[in-house]
Amino acid sequence: MEGIIFLIIGMSLLPSTAKMMEKDDTTPPVTTCALDPPEPDGQNGWYVNDVTVTLNATDNESGVNVTYYRVNATSWEVYAEPFLISNDGSHIVIEYYSVDNAGNTEPTMIVTCAMDKTIPELFLEYRLTQTVFCGWAITFCATATDATSEMNRVEFYFNNLLQVTLGGSGPEYTWDYPSWYRVRGFIRDPEITEEYVKFYARFVIITGYPPFPIIPKIVISAIAYDNAGNWKKGEIYNPTFPVPIITPGFHLFREISLPNAYTGFIGANYIRASFNNY
Repeated sequence: MEGIIFLIIGMSLLPSTAKMMEKDDTTPPVTTCALDPPEPDGQNGWYVNDVTVTLNATDNESGVNVTYYRVNATSWEVYAEPFLISNDGSHIVIEYYSVDNAGNTEPTMIVTCAMDKTIPELFLEYRLTQTVFCGWAITFCATATDATSEMNRVEFYFNNLLQVTLGGSGPEYTWDYPSWYRVRGFIRDPEITEEYVKFYARFVIITGYPPFPIIPKIVISAIAYDNAGNWKKGEIYNPTFPVPIITPGFHLFREISLPNAYTGFIGANYIRASFNNY
């Protein structure tokens, strides 16, 4: 009986293996920036309230490792959550970028905005000017300034009725209130002492507009607007105005007596002088 012997020498059985090839990641992440509100809530491209900045980074290969940001060239910070822009500025620069887990760095991205949350400064006053032919003139003057977006315009109101709108960067805006007096006539027998000045009006006609209507309450107001739409209102209640010594109308044979310290205007071709102890 023959036997067959199989000798297997040096033979080993190796399990089949699948080699995992690691894929190279050479693409940097992509970061987007969203502002809230998405558009300026003021005028002329200005924000007038705080802005929330949200950054969102994505990377489809190795994944995002970290995102950095800074505002107006300050130190870089690690982004963890949305942050606020709250300080005024005409050119606010937001920079940001991300790095993925493979070490790829995104180019620095930039978003800009302008913010002015501060209302203008406003000072309202009025001044009186003696004129040669028109008695007294009254001018309302608004001094208005704005440090960030600068001034846009000033509106003047008489008892809440718009009178005039003055544009421009200021800082001074003036409105001449329409008032004038014209006097014609003759005088005689002037008498000047240390205490008074007296003269006799033979024939006097005075025409013109009174300084203000005869109403119980007068409010002159000015509203100053900056370019961002912020505004401030100033008011003057019942401004005083020198009333003419002689009221408008026809006057025949009237005696006029003034204190010697009086300084003022009475009228063209009638008398216009300052009496100071002559």
